[in-house]
Amino acid sequence: MPLKISTWNIKHAKDLIKENPSQIIDDRKKRVQETIESIDADILLIVEGPKGEAEIIKFCDRVLNNQWVPVLLKGDNNQIGDRDRDYGNHMGGTQWLWFLVKPNVLSQCRLQEADVWKAFVNTDRWKVNYWGKVLPDDHKHYRHPQVLIYTLDNGQEIECIGVHLKSKINLKGITKDANGNLTGSYLETALKARVKLATEARNIRHYVEAKFNQLESPGIIILGDCNDGPGHDFFETQYLFFDLIQNLQGDVMLAERYFNHALFDFSADLRWTSRFRDPILNIPASRNPLLIDHILMSQPLCNGSFPLKVNAKAGMVEHEIFERANAGSNSKTRTSDHRPVSLTLTENIIV
Repeated sequence: MPLKISTWNIKHAKDLIKENPSQIIDDRKKRVQETIESIDADILLIVEGPKGEAEIIKFCDRVLNNQWVPVLLKGDNNQIGDRDRDYGNHMGGTQWLWFLVKPNVLSQCRLQEADVWKAFVNTDRWKVNYWGKVLPDDHKHYRHPQVLIYTLDNGQEIECIGVHLKSKINLKGITKDANGNLTGSYLETALKARVKLATEARNIRHYVEAKFNQLESPGIIILGDCNDGPGHDFFETQYLFFDLIQNLQGDVMLAERYFNHALFDFSADLRWTSRFRDPILNIPASRNPLLIDHILMSQPLCNGSFPLKVNAKAGMVEHEIFERANAGSNSKTRTSDHRPVSLTLTENIIV
């Protein structure tokens, strides 16, 4: 049977489970439900999900009628009333990552404690020398990657690494010198944010390298909101000189450890997941499509090493489903400012 894996950043998902919801919330909730039902993924990563186990349980009940259920870490006290604390997810803030799965595959899924990640990469924080700085600062994952392990019928396992990297949102005022060069706190904040998310991507690759040192052919999928995409924007062209996705994909010369992108053969004009205004280049959101939500997969999932395989045209941005669910919506009832991305693995037929 095929296995469909999807990721979607549902903007402020916690708002959908408020007590005594308004008509606006009810409208938006129905649109979110329609979107998820239409995608019909076996495994769905929710980005910007609600904080705590109790809240994601409510989300699955109130929004999805338990057609999808969360994969949870079990603590010492599994009573519903105590499910608002962190049992080992190591998530910060109010926007958590959650894997939701269809009930019929729940028994094949388990969530890995974040301490395992720390053990494999030997640290939970790392040193960062920001641009031009001699003394390093510390950085760590604000939203720690969540690892879901899916066990196939033959005992092989696929690890799905859910990520939500550092945001590039910059609330500082834009200042420039007499020659039009960026200066001041806006520039410093922008560069720091990009360095932080780049080092988070490198930490993910350190975990991936550890898996390749444990297994000959690990099946790994990286998915989620990376807050950046392939190519170079203004800051990466003029200041930083790197491509975030290359940090995740690895070294192409180490081909067996290189990750393919699920959208590499998806239509180029549809290869985007969000639109945001670029205040530096003064590009309006309507003319600035961005690919910041990603699914990448290891070579063993593409070369026939597993009973399930990623074939050509297996990845897509769910534009049609997104637009249908949001028909007639407004800024308050629209489901999200991100489009879902999906990858379908199909049976590997050996002849």
